[in-house]
Amino acid sequence: MRRICGITVAALLAVTGCSGSTGSEPMPATGTRAVQFSITDGKRTAGPEEVAVRTGENVALEVTSDQPDELHVHGYDKAAQLAPGVPGTVAFTANIDGIFEVELHKSGAAVTRLRVSG
Repeated sequence: MRRICGITVAALLAVTGCSGSTGSEPMPATGTRAVQFSITDGKRTAGPEEVAVRTGENVALEVTSDQPDELHVHGYDKAAQLAPGVPGTVAFTANIDGIFEVELHKSGAAVTRLRVSG
């Protein structure tokens, strides 16, 4: 039984990644890479500078801003309206290789870079 538990933990770490940033990549239950960000006064205050995923991986980018804005993932044309203090999420399958800017349109705040590769 110990061997099974060890394999399960190793498999979960391989699927979700092992990041040094606390709270930015919670372990998803559905196989989706969920990454959380906070924006305060137009600056990222929580979340990684870059999110790297494999082609075909499901991604959910959750952003909480202190101002109303629009979250936008360039290259994928995915967007979500943000209300102050309320998390907004853009979820999609990363099926286009490249590096894509994720930003807030109104403030111009850079949220992260999305790196997608096979």
